Amino acid sequence: MSSKKEAQSRSLADWLCYLEAQHHSAIDLGLERVAKVAEHAELRHLDATVITVAGTNGKGSTCALLEQILVAQGYQVGVYSSPHILDYRERVRINGQLPEAEAFCQSFSAIEELRQETSLSYFEFGTLAAVWMFAQQPLDYVILEVGLGGRLDATNIVEPDVSVVTTVAVDHVDWLGDDIQQIGREKAGIFRENGNVVVGDSNIVASVLECSAQLNCNQLAAGKEYQLEKEADSWAYRGVKLTYQGLPYPRLPVVNAGAAIATLEHLGLEIPSADLSKAIKEWQLAGRLQVISHKPLVVVDVAHNPQSANYLASQLPSLANGRKIIALCAMLGDKDMQQSVQPLVGMVEQWHISGLAGPRGDDGSALASCLASQASLTRYPQLAQAYSAALKLLDDNAMLIVFGSFFTVAEILELSSSATAES
Repeated sequence: MSSKKEAQSRSLADWLCYLEAQHHSAIDLGLERVAKVAEHAELRHLDATVITVAGTNGKGSTCALLEQILVAQGYQVGVYSSPHILDYRERVRINGQLPEAEAFCQSFSAIEELRQETSLSYFEFGTLAAVWMFAQQPLDYVILEVGLGGRLDATNIVEPDVSVVTTVAVDHVDWLGDDIQQIGREKAGIFRENGNVVVGDSNIVASVLECSAQLNCNQLAAGKEYQLEKEADSWAYRGVKLTYQGLPYPRLPVVNAGAAIATLEHLGLEIPSADLSKAIKEWQLAGRLQVISHKPLVVVDVAHNPQSANYLASQLPSLANGRKIIALCAMLGDKDMQQSVQPLVGMVEQWHISGLAGPRGDDGSALASCLASQASLTRYPQLAQAYSAALKLLDDNAMLIVFGSFFTVAEILELSSSATAES
């Protein structure tokens, strides 16, 4: 544990290096240690209304839409999400803005003093620091995105007013296993007895609904208590008390917009239809179908599992608009590569692949094996080389889609930003 003087002298970069070195594992599921510190810091019950969002996919975009709607209505809103893409400060937003580095240093220093001798992982420390930051602000709403799973995730130390599960699919097998019903139970671990819950997927695994029933939750589930009705040019939300018609189609998944509206229904908020439509039209999230260049067209997406890859594949034809599709993919070695690239195989004409560094990385050989049947496949030792080669093939009749990992998107965004700064 640092002395008070040491803690107060650290920069944000110093703090992040310190956090990485403090615990034997970056991920260490379990609530005993983090709950102990949260109790001592009085962070388990916030004055603000708390919305906790779990799910294999769709957590971040659901949180982003809720934030956008609530801030536009004049509420004071704090959001905690992960992972960040380029800047650690992305993990916390207050009224849509990133706090200054000094605010993070102050919150880290506070948790360092409060934890005493309790060891915390990087994610646990960061979660407590974010919640501490929120506790210092006069917020109306706090939105917490679960990091991994739900039941044992550090965000679950804060008592929620509404608990949301967006989707359940197999991912993070090393931590959550490959039993999808058990994964569902882990996600539903954020539910509370008699609590308000939202289930955003009409095809959710049975275990999530079973947990809701066992806890006698006040449930709003897609396909049950609320319906999403899709027309050619618009869609409608029909809930228990709220109905919205003529909503615009977003680029991000409609089911996540439905989950956000159901959350608003639980909160007793009836947002004007025009305001809701405006928020949905403007809804975006870094790294999700993000256009980083229009001429030539380059799109990045953090899709890294079969479910998210399927959604990416469903959106590619409209994005391409007749252009030839070139793909750049790099994935972590512990992901289901075969099923994650399969949805795009029929539409991608040229593949460029690379490895990713780090303990969970892969040199690209496993990904190459998954795509061995493709007519045009080139493997590169470095992601930067793959990106440079792919860009040279682009013209008005071709587009590049970059996907496979948060790490992949982060590196490409850095490369793109550097190239823009130099030009």
